[in-house]
Amino acid sequence: MLVGQSLLTIGRLSSAATTAEETARYAATWAARHGGPEDAERIAQQMAPGAQVDARPTADGIAVEVRIEVSLVGPEGSPVTHTVVGRADVPIGEFRSKP
Repeated sequence: MLVGQSLLTIGRLSSAATTAEETARYAATWAARHGGPEDAERIAQQMAPGAQVDARPTADGIAVEVRIEVSLVGPEGSPVTHTVVGRADVPIGEFRSKP
């Protein structure tokens, strides 16, 4: 039973981490090519409902951070949460049209 619970925990954390990373990267890339931080936040919220999203302009691009809270089962069945974070910092394309 312990092995099964460990595998379930690893799977949940891995899935959430992949979602956070891919969401941050896609939202930052799209916003850097076509829009701004507001667009990145909207896209990230659609891709990962319930995630906390922070998108901001940087000196040369757009940075997006996506935080997803994962519910896990702790010792003796007690509920535990862990937050995984995905980050992306994408430079604005030099040939894109200004929003």
